[in-house]
Amino acid sequence: MKALFFSIALAAGLALWGSAPQAGIDQLMEVSRIAGEQVYNILH
Repeated sequence: MKALFFSIALAAGLALWGSAPQAGIDQLMEVSRIAGEQVYNILH
């Protein structure tokens, strides 16, 4: 189950990053952090 949420969050992050490739690593890291927090909240 955790792997499912992780893969969804990863796919969402990659989709957001792909839609704005000029955003750079900082925004990618921010999106990843937000996705990680959301997954953590779902699991706990």
